[in-house]
Amino acid sequence: MIQSYGKLTPTPGTPLRATQNVSAADKTLRVHGVLIQALWSNTGRVYIGKQTLSRTNATDLFAVLPAPGAGALPAFSAAITTQPAGVNVNDIWVDVDTANDGVLVTVLVS
Repeated sequence: MIQSYGKLTPTPGTPLRATQNVSAADKTLRVHGVLIQALWSNTGRVYIGKQTLSRTNATDLFAVLPAPGAGALPAFSAAITTQPAGVNVNDIWVDVDTANDGVLVTVLVS
């Protein structure tokens, strides 16, 4: 089943967990896969990584998504296809360069 974890709009420099908008029980739910897609209205970069990610030093980053352009919405996805429910979304954090920019978080659960 595909489930939305909603829209995240972190304050620049203050990363938010990808599970920010879900219940406490869902924060520990391991999933088959995750998709994090930049909002169509973004004007700056989105950073995806560990809680300790650094935008300036490019450390603890999984991906950097540019601002959308010409009909393309940048996205990051992760899955462990050999291990069902192998992704812990609670370990993924999101930060932005520009206020009001953000992402949509979608997960695949059993």
